[in-house]
Amino acid sequence: MSASLQRLPLVDLRADDAEIEHYAALLDSLSVALIAFAADRTPHQHNACAEELLGDGTPEWIDENGRPLRDAERPELQVHATLRPVHQRAVGIRTQATAAVIWCRASAFPVFAADGSLRRILLLLAEGPQHGRIAGDRHHLPAHDPHSEVFTQRHIDILLDEESRRAQRYGTPFAVALIAIDDFATRCQAEGEERVLARAAHLLCRSLREFDMIGRHGADRFLIILPNVRVNEAMVGLERLRETIEAGSTQGGNAGMTISGGVSEYSGEDQPALIKRLESLLASARDSGCNRLCVDLDLF
Repeated sequence: MSASLQRLPLVDLRADDAEIEHYAALLDSLSVALIAFAADRTPHQHNACAEELLGDGTPEWIDENGRPLRDAERPELQVHATLRPVHQRAVGIRTQATAAVIWCRASAFPVFAADGSLRRILLLLAEGPQHGRIAGDRHHLPAHDPHSEVFTQRHIDILLDEESRRAQRYGTPFAVALIAIDDFATRCQAEGEERVLARAAHLLCRSLREFDMIGRHGADRFLIILPNVRVNEAMVGLERLRETIEAGSTQGGNAGMTISGGVSEYSGEDQPALIKRLESLLASARDSGCNRLCVDLDLF
């Protein structure tokens, strides 16, 4: 596989239609549907995967609770209204040809003209059959943690399983990190658990890419999935994230917060084995004094 295909690129925010067409073809090779909308919200172009997924006619869109998705909740319309990306949202699609709902992970991005006006909206749909379980269990276990507003452990585990399947099928790499808040119990006594979790999640999310995934994974831990990067590339960004949290968490008179973590790359093992490896690396980081990341050197 060429270096250009080892990472799924984000299309440039000022891309012309030729670049979008090239991006659409690349997404076809990864079985990801792409629909490009004009500034007036009408469909402008789509790739073969989108045609296969949506079929003829107008599909019915379903939210995570199994109810029809309101127009204002459609990812591309949210981008049109806010000019900000929408990413990693579970949506269901029911076409006229079948009564079955196909669950997808939807992301949408604005593309701007040279004068800064909105020119295109790109909607990406990555099919994920496991989302049927998320929808069915929604009233028992929400997709987002109420304290930190990141994914729940159940949801991030499902996303990790999906990313593993995609890596096995297409050979695309991804890195993963298990991040823990240092001195969590002491901080919770001083500030309250909800405040500590919300502050940590905000700082983590602010430092990640738009298409990275993060979820709770235990009382004081977050699991981060970084698609389409090797572990050495991931370490550059994660180390910057660690430094940003250490510096930025003191704003507003708060006591400085630090994190420790284990970082690795998916190498074909099952999910429990991967998590166990990350836990071992995290333990090493903590044993070494905290406020540091430990990486699996066997992958270099």
